Amino acid sequence: MKTGGTTVIGIGLGLYLLGFGMLAGVAVERMRFDHRRADVLARYDEAVREWHAFRIEVERAVAHNEP
Repeated sequence: MKTGGTTVIGIGLGLYLLGFGMLAGVAVERMRFDHRRADVLARYDEAVREWHAFRIEVERAVAHNEP
């Protein structure tokens, strides 16, 4: 039969492992989310660069056509 101290240690160890597992799961999910977010932001950044380049070319064309 287990003593009171052994039971408390077992419960404490179980809670520790449960908490550690939850924190590890949160950390892994956060890394996965950040990776997907980085991909989306890279595509968005490229689209913004292309739009700015297009606008600069239009402004240059207008500036060269003015008297």
